[in-house]
Amino acid sequence: MFRQALAVARQFTGPVVLSRRTVGGTCSSAIGAFVVVNHEGWIVTAAHILEQLRTMSEQVDSARAHDAAIAAIEADGSLNRQEKRRRLRAAGHLDRNHTDRFSAWWGRDGVQVSQMIEVAHVDLGIAKLEPFDPSWYLVYPQFKDPTKDCEPGTSLCKLGFPFHTITPTWDEAVGSFRLPAGALPIPLFPIEGMFTRTAEIVVLDAAGAPIDTGLPLRWIETSSPGLRGQSGGPIFDIHGTVWAIQSNTAHYPVGFNPPVPGGRPGMEEHQFLNAGRGVHPETILGALNHFGITHQVSSY
Repeated sequence: MFRQALAVARQFTGPVVLSRRTVGGTCSSAIGAFVVVNHEGWIVTAAHILEQLRTMSEQVDSARAHDAAIAAIEADGSLNRQEKRRRLRAAGHLDRNHTDRFSAWWGRDGVQVSQMIEVAHVDLGIAKLEPFDPSWYLVYPQFKDPTKDCEPGTSLCKLGFPFHTITPTWDEAVGSFRLPAGALPIPLFPIEGMFTRTAEIVVLDAAGAPIDTGLPLRWIETSSPGLRGQSGGPIFDIHGTVWAIQSNTAHYPVGFNPPVPGGRPGMEEHQFLNAGRGVHPETILGALNHFGITHQVSSY
């Protein structure tokens, strides 16, 4: 059903790999996805990917500031040994899990993001790839017109990069991460799911009254979960038209609690329905219009 749509969607869907080394020396990475919106290099993704990128950057800045403070104390010839020890103790140590180095790989070497925008409460991220060559992407997405037959019951497909692990290493000589052999290209993985319902997000003030955010804040829910590695990727129909950007997965208890096979008497399994949630096209288009970002809208 989605074979032709997948051939379309894969052309504007890219991977992002966030690599990180901790103060303790452990290297790891997280994988997500993004959708290239237009020939200027604007993308949409999940806001939590941009938030993670920003958090790592802030932690690295604080780590470098800490290193500079320690170096200044050790280099200060006016301090005796006792005073140096006192000041070094006062400076303390960074947590071993604190980010010491990081990088973001946006599908191509040398490409970074700028003008990062996070649409609060709905997990929509908008950013711009730089540098960007329009010839890299020959097809750009059409977003579903939310005013025309945008109702539950439609079969949709999610696309991203789950079930793939990359453990980078830090090359001190060149000051950058290296990805292991075989890490690239990252394989795409689609999963289908019916559009089940729309989830409204209501933002309240301290008194509990609704706040006008200026944008409709909605998610589309699907009957299958969004998989880790698909965050920020497209949710599209059989024509390849993007209906949503994958955000998260909700876990709904279904009320069935059978006994655990081989478990102790009284032990029960708690069963859940895992429903994917993606940013609704009305929210996506509202945000793109608000920030003046060129995009295409479907005719249906």
